[in-house]
Amino acid sequence: MPDLIYPPETWNPRPDQMPLWLALQEGVENIEAITHRQYGKDELFQHATACNALERPASYTYCLPKTVDVRKNMWEAVNPRTGISRIDEIYPESIRLAKLERDMIIRMPHEQGDGKFSNIMYTGSDNHTGLRGQTSLEYNFSEWAYCDPQSLAVIRPIVTANGGKMRFFTTAYGKNHAYKMLIENARKPNWRCFLVTNNKRHPLADLPEGRGIIHIQSHQIPEDKMKEILEENIQLYGPEVGTALTEQEYECSFEEIVPGSFYLDLLLIAEREGRITNIAPRPELPVYAFFDIGFTDPTAIWYVQVKEQGWLDCVGYDELTIISAPELVPILKKRAWYYGGLYLPHDGAHHEFTSGTTAESIMTTAGFRTEVMPRTDDAQQIPSVRTILSRCRFANTPEVQRGLECLRHFHNTPKMKDGRMSWSPRPQHDWSSHGAKAFATLGYFAPELQAGVKPPTKRLPDPLRVAAMSYDQRGQGWMR
Repeated sequence: MPDLIYPPETWNPRPDQMPLWLALQEGVENIEAITHRQYGKDELFQHATACNALERPASYTYCLPKTVDVRKNMWEAVNPRTGISRIDEIYPESIRLAKLERDMIIRMPHEQGDGKFSNIMYTGSDNHTGLRGQTSLEYNFSEWAYCDPQSLAVIRPIVTANGGKMRFFTTAYGKNHAYKMLIENARKPNWRCFLVTNNKRHPLADLPEGRGIIHIQSHQIPEDKMKEILEENIQLYGPEVGTALTEQEYECSFEEIVPGSFYLDLLLIAEREGRITNIAPRPELPVYAFFDIGFTDPTAIWYVQVKEQGWLDCVGYDELTIISAPELVPILKKRAWYYGGLYLPHDGAHHEFTSGTTAESIMTTAGFRTEVMPRTDDAQQIPSVRTILSRCRFANTPEVQRGLECLRHFHNTPKMKDGRMSWSPRPQHDWSSHGAKAFATLGYFAPELQAGVKPPTKRLPDPLRVAAMSYDQRGQGWMR
């Protein structure tokens, strides 16, 4: 086998990329890099992954935010500067062993020429089943701020068991999970965290919480080009959003700006008013549960209590993957409260593939008071949610924060027609949709919710004693 020369002679890291490249070559355990657009982060991290695959035979995983976009945005993308497939540039045909089109896997030889090889798989952060089935030595998450953050929980046990590595790289997208990871991990010895702006020094670099972050000014995009980009964004989005978006994408501003977000403005008001706070469910009040039902997609559930003056306190949130309605029953009953009712979307009245009956029937038989929302569209659901958000308070818990991330991220996309920008009326379907749709069920039923519904007249029996009772002894369920 001829000597392998890698990276290809047609590519070399730029001076402003060298600190990141050296950290990747050093084999730092965990790396996070928040960079401006056009920095070349995907080329940088893919070349590093290829180097590692040549050096150590193993499985490697490269994730984009959504599986559906992997093929067109990465696997089949062509570099406009060269006219060559980006995948073929990273993994030249002269070096790789195979390019498996159907599975989007690149097979690389071991540099020792001993017949061993590595597989580099391309997938999406929303592919939890696929990620859970992998035993990769290294995971790369491109545009991590836009990825499903729960994918980290999926891969963490695998990385720990394998002594593996994690790489997260992205443009900024508000103070979401990528920002929080940057702040929390910058001072940890097994992490290396980078913040790469184009022209400006980042304010975070001069603050105590920015300690440990390696700040780089790339000066990659000249000032005249930046002025042109700013003007284009202002034309598309208006002066406020256009300026904020330019700062976000080219100077790593973490100000909350999600163009097309349906609810972000109202959630920022809730945060300023202290409505994301330490609240707990009150035992004397019922909890109402609001669903978005999925099977291959997650099932999302918001748990809400009605308090004095009409406050809607969101005290819990669940997001459950590959679960049927019968499996939901013990999960609901395990919660330390009693239910005023379960509220299902319109498909709650449809027959389930797994059980052959409806979710509504299953929940009613289990002893819950259940209602099903009629079919409504986005034009009805979104205004109903916006109407109730000023009445909502949110528990400051990890599970509710996950639900809030869904509401913040739920957005539509701009579209161009005849040179004019408008917003698509349809939301973007991604990992945030399920939590947002469950909240839309709350929006529909909120006007009829009541505070102070009396709890069951009988005290709840000891769960251990109930487990030992026969089915006939248990009756129709202790949640009635």
